[in-house]
Amino acid sequence: MSDGVQGAAATKKSIELAAPKRVFSLGGSIPIGVRYTNRSNGTLELRDPQKTWEVQLVIGAATVSFGKIIRYAGEGRVRWSIESAETFSLAPGEQHSFQYDAGKRWPERFVPGSNSLQVKDVTDDADTVLSNAIDIRVEFTAETIPALLTILEAEDSTPEAKVFAEAWVRRLHPGYTTPAEARTWWTQNGATPAVAAAIVKINQDAAKR
Repeated sequence: MSDGVQGAAATKKSIELAAPKRVFSLGGSIPIGVRYTNRSNGTLELRDPQKTWEVQLVIGAATVSFGKIIRYAGEGRVRWSIESAETFSLAPGEQHSFQYDAGKRWPERFVPGSNSLQVKDVTDDADTVLSNAIDIRVEFTAETIPALLTILEAEDSTPEAKVFAEAWVRRLHPGYTTPAEARTWWTQNGATPAVAAAIVKINQDAAKR
């Protein structure tokens, strides 16, 4: 991991958050790295943080959970359950790291401009652990429209992600009807001066916020 700065020390563990770079494309991949360290003198039992509901990513003013709620439908009923998280042990001083694509999981949470990120662990009611905070920048780029259309086409995209993707496609292409139509429009117009100027304006406006 790069750009990692040790977060606030906790009674038992600390968390570091990092990103491989600081500028990302709207609608695209935003990989982050998270590292847990056992700061106690004894063995620490941890549930897999990237599958745990009480481990969260703070994105600006929004908070989202790494653990997923799974929907089951059948026999005329709908049931919901929290993703199962395996438990493992960390010896004193030992570390556990994982990579996570926050842009793929929560595309609707990342808008053009500066985005502040921090990990919050509330698995222990008596001891909330916060990582260091990092700032990343999201920009509208030449890769944005294809990425947004991929979100619209993907069966596993959430309704929130699809609403987000369509809204940003319409910022450049108000006549949007379907992803296939928009891909044709982008092929024909993506490199035109008018579209390039519109993208510059979107990023300029984002820089002011």
